[in-house]
Amino acid sequence: MRSRILACVFAALLCSLPSLAHAQLTLTEVNSTDWKIANGALTMDFNPGGGEIWSMYLNAYPSDDLVDLTQTGGDGHPKGLYMDNDGTCMTQGIGSSSTPTAGYHLDSGHYLDWWISWPTSSSCTMTLTLHYVVFPNDPTVWTYYVANHSSSAAQGTFGQLQYLFRISWNYFYDTYSYNSGLNNLGGWALTLPSETDLSSSSPGRAVENAVEDLHGFTLPSSGWGREFYTKYDYSTYEYLHQAHCLYGSQFGACTIFPSMESGEGGPTKQDLIFTENIAMGELNSNHLDNGTPGYVTTGNTTRIWGPIGYQFSEGKSASTMYSNAVNSISGALTNFAGDTILKNAGYTPTGSTRGTVQPTISGAGSGSANTAWAVLSDQNKNMQYSADGYQYWATSNSSGSSSLNNVIPGTYRISAYVLGEWGELRDDGISVTAGNTTKPNLTFKPENFATYSPIWTIGTPDRSAHEFLHGENNYGNAGSCSGCDDREYWGNWNFWADFAANSGVVNYYATAVGSTPATNNLQKINYTQWGEFDPGLYDASNDTTDNYIYTIPSYVKGLPGASGTNGVTTTVPPWTINFATTSAQMAQGSYVDLSVALAATEGDVFASLNGSQIIWHRSNDSDAMVRSGLSGYYQWLVFEFPTSELVSAGGKNVLTLTTNTANGVMYDALRLEISPTGANPTTTGWHDYEYMTSTVDTPADDAVSSNY
Repeated sequence: MRSRILACVFAALLCSLPSLAHAQLTLTEVNSTDWKIANGALTMDFNPGGGEIWSMYLNAYPSDDLVDLTQTGGDGHPKGLYMDNDGTCMTQGIGSSSTPTAGYHLDSGHYLDWWISWPTSSSCTMTLTLHYVVFPNDPTVWTYYVANHSSSAAQGTFGQLQYLFRISWNYFYDTYSYNSGLNNLGGWALTLPSETDLSSSSPGRAVENAVEDLHGFTLPSSGWGREFYTKYDYSTYEYLHQAHCLYGSQFGACTIFPSMESGEGGPTKQDLIFTENIAMGELNSNHLDNGTPGYVTTGNTTRIWGPIGYQFSEGKSASTMYSNAVNSISGALTNFAGDTILKNAGYTPTGSTRGTVQPTISGAGSGSANTAWAVLSDQNKNMQYSADGYQYWATSNSSGSSSLNNVIPGTYRISAYVLGEWGELRDDGISVTAGNTTKPNLTFKPENFATYSPIWTIGTPDRSAHEFLHGENNYGNAGSCSGCDDREYWGNWNFWADFAANSGVVNYYATAVGSTPATNNLQKINYTQWGEFDPGLYDASNDTTDNYIYTIPSYVKGLPGASGTNGVTTTVPPWTINFATTSAQMAQGSYVDLSVALAATEGDVFASLNGSQIIWHRSNDSDAMVRSGLSGYYQWLVFEFPTSELVSAGGKNVLTLTTNTANGVMYDALRLEISPTGANPTTTGWHDYEYMTSTVDTPADDAVSSNY
């Protein structure tokens, strides 16, 4: 029998018998690749040499393996439930040069905690331990992950950290998500395309990374209204995320998040929840946000991710299955407090060993639900790039008060913002101690550069492109129609056809100009400003994936600078925003401040006011526009022009916006003000935007407190 050498934190634990049993909990060591585990509700097989749970049964159905048997690993077992990491420190034998060891602990029938641990190696300076936990008669397997780093070791890092559970196509072919975004409240069920469709050998079906064109293939008779399948369609904002589920006519399986504290990126982060029949558990990833930094540590540190759960059920409706999963969280938190292994690994049980933060932030409240938010995260970082410590968030009431409960003791940054207002409060040094309540009293001032009303505003600064054309994102009405589920593959929409009337130009009137009225219709602005628009498409008549060349409108090849077959790689013309000012507005000040809030970017922005140009060079790339999202990394740009660049009162001003890469930029909102003092951070004291003039470029300073 192989050695059970355990990490030092577990050295004092007794784990010496080949089979242990108490009450409903049993663990039997069958061989070097199989430990058989049961808890009265579930029976499963675990590979102590690789870390995956490769079979799973509800005890009432011993002949129905819930794991996908078609996907096997290098050891010949189904992949089942496992950890899929990326970066310098990886496990599952992928890039790992260390030999793992396994162990377990059974505590008087209260819980069974078992693990596989990879010691430090030449490629990873951290000891990484993957744990699983079951409790008696609970149809849930809980899992958590621990990184231990020594002060004498070199810096330790890794990027993606996610659980994958490959569940059987035989039993799980519908998905259910709930509150997947602030604009997607409630439950939404969707039938997956069949495995046969997705694995078809027909040439040309894969049109882009993780995108399948399903035109001409048999689709489910109900619940599926799309012609493309992409895994990135199954992403959720973390704002209200507690669980998501896969199910069929007989069984259900839900991924459960008792807390999002060990994730990263704050409430605005979008993470994958399904990929085909995989139930995901993303805790650290750069999906939809390319620059997410991952975990980095030096010194003597311990970091824990999770626990998260995978709960199975039989004969429940989707909504009942989801509700049962969420309602089980409180009991799970109580059970975690009794798991000595979990606590020794660094977990802080909820209750008196944690603290509370109850901020009151004047000016950062709202009477509308889910509109004002307070967030705790890493100090001296934009909350979107918080990854090393823990994170918490809560909605604020109309007076700006909120309560962030069960916070692990430490020192945090508090960030606060109101969807619909420009700006963000950031205050570092929020100290949390066990058993105590911290009550910061702060003031947030909406970041307007003038006391006057803006000359115009387009869109709502709510960190999403949802209000623009093809951004409605109303789940429940899937398909290519107005107001339907538009968060899908970008090739489902034809930019050149949508804007054919103006030969591909977005021509928007932000105010009335002479006899031309204001446009006042956000559906006249696309959710993304493309640099080029050439999505991969499939045609059953041939085996290529560049069939957009056959469907692109004919006028495009006649545009100036047209390129590619039929003009398919022609640069999209600049967008034009027209407006006029009054004499009173012209007299408001010497500065014209153009605010551009980006929901995602993969291109630079060239802003020209009546021919005077300022260029923003992109940073913090994110690719929501081609990954079925409506926001990635949110950032705010301010282009400042002198008022002398405006034409005389009543005349037509022309603002053009251009980008220089194919994927372009995704706008959240735009605003134009005339100000007497301008937007220079040295004047305003605000540091959450990048400030640019023809001669100055001052990046946002995320490391400092701001507007508090």
